[in-house]
Amino acid sequence: MHKSIACIASLAIFLAGCAHDQAVPPQAQASQSACVAGPPLDLERYMGRWYVIADTPFLSESDYVGSYDEWTLRSDGSIDDKYLGRRHGFDQPATGSQFVAKVMSGTGNTKWRVGLIWPFEVVVVTAYVDPDYRYTIRCMADGNMLWVLAREPVMDNATYAGMLARLATMGFNTDRLRRVPQTAGQIGQPGFQ
Repeated sequence: MHKSIACIASLAIFLAGCAHDQAVPPQAQASQSACVAGPPLDLERYMGRWYVIADTPFLSESDYVGSYDEWTLRSDGSIDDKYLGRRHGFDQPATGSQFVAKVMSGTGNTKWRVGLIWPFEVVVVTAYVDPDYRYTIRCMADGNMLWVLAREPVMDNATYAGMLARLATMGFNTDRLRRVPQTAGQIGQPGFQ
């Protein structure tokens, strides 16, 4: 029940933000965001499980550990987009949300329209994926939300520092970025949610 209320509150805040963004001319909006699509993606290779290494926590997301995205390509070209995590601890069941994403044509598979609740959609952009498809950076088109994901649940400190440096070079403000605990030992550590 609390998660439903948090989701509704999140949607209300999101919609208020969308309404505000519409007043900004598209040219000004684009120049304000560091969220720029990277090179084209091999969509089939990009599918599967991606662990959330760090994100800009959005309301109730900060209560979750062990979070991950699971993407599955459908026969019609759309994508099953699942977000799962464990609220308050690793001893809790995995819960989350399921959406449907549609790749925007002409974007090299880097921009997806993700349906939240009909008719509301958000645009999620893949700003970076390494050549081996081990790490990726995704963001909301307006740059306000950011995710660092990896194929493995734990990212070593040197690799994470490299991802932060990449984000800074891309123009992202990483001050709100927090690491998501993927092991019990990470809970409460500096820099983690």
